Amino acid sequence: MKRIAHNFFYNAHKIIGLFLGLVFVLIGLSGSILAFREDIDERLNYSLMRVASPPNASFKIISEIYSSAIQAIPKDAKVERLMMPRHKNAAAILTYIVETDDLDSFFYEVFINPYTAKVTGQRLKIHGEDQFSQPIIQILMAFHWTLLLGANNAYLIGFIGIFFFFSAFAGLYLWWLKNKNWRLGLTVKWQASSERITYDLHKNIGFYGAAFLIIMTATGAAMIFKPVTQKVTSLFSTVSGEPNFGKSKPSAQHEPIHITQAIVIANRVFKDGKIFSISLPNSPTGVFIVGKMLDSEPNKSRTYRNVSIDQYSGEILQIQDPDNFTAGEKLFEWLFPVHTGEIFGEYGRPVLLLIGLLPLALFTTGLMRWRQKRHSRKIRS
Repeated sequence: MKRIAHNFFYNAHKIIGLFLGLVFVLIGLSGSILAFREDIDERLNYSLMRVASPPNASFKIISEIYSSAIQAIPKDAKVERLMMPRHKNAAAILTYIVETDDLDSFFYEVFINPYTAKVTGQRLKIHGEDQFSQPIIQILMAFHWTLLLGANNAYLIGFIGIFFFFSAFAGLYLWWLKNKNWRLGLTVKWQASSERITYDLHKNIGFYGAAFLIIMTATGAAMIFKPVTQKVTSLFSTVSGEPNFGKSKPSAQHEPIHITQAIVIANRVFKDGKIFSISLPNSPTGVFIVGKMLDSEPNKSRTYRNVSIDQYSGEILQIQDPDNFTAGEKLFEWLFPVHTGEIFGEYGRPVLLLIGLLPLALFTTGLMRWRQKRHSRKIRS
């Protein structure tokens, strides 16, 4: 029975590595780069996205930053969201959408110096029909989770992640079968043959990196197959899914409120934290969604502390507060920051870079060991 199990896991581990290993290597390498995605994007677009921080200066009021950005966009554009600077030398960002007559959509970004409220420039961010017209980091992100095959085919990456999740466990099982003495099993015999050194390197990298790879593949697949993950999680804890922020009720008696009023209303709900983003109403039933972020939040790319506000009456329609999350909802709050390493702050990014190199190291040593075995069998025959 043990021999059957060994053969099954060995062949599965080998086949997955040989046929899907190179794809996983590319996904891992792209993940290593994306660990520093904001910094790289800002360096490549320095004049747009970076600003000088004057001594003792403070940001202009948000309404002034917003007004300056609005003047720089086309009249028929739909404003989407205002993002406040992520650090003191970053620009604020207003995103907007331009729709063509054939219902094609172009997503643009306008960058505003928060100290002067002057626009530094703008760029095309997303256009689904022409992915290579997008910024390089946007292209790399699309490659990382879709292989540039489109969002509808992201499940392919999800399945590859599941295969490697299984392969990691198979590798650990094979190591356990062969190395009952774990101390001897986790050494590299540098004075031995090249074949033995290759084998030792492969099993050591695999053993020490397995936990990280399992976490990365599990969180990645969980986000790609989010509906399935929600259903499974709901068996143990309530999961409400994406919040319904409601709709504004158009009224002839009320003029739309200003962005400043929306911020004041949100500040009454969440008195602490900083303004992270403001989603703007771009239709008669659209709402303001004001997001505030605490330094203690695990996710630094989005906030879960949001207030939706009727654009006419100023009525609060919905409040999303992580303090009221169930265990299942907390899981979904943590998936992305764990996968990207954000949860560990500045230390998480170098760690994620190294994790992204693990598939390359495992694929290289595994391929070398496979070729060595084939060569040895040819000599014997």
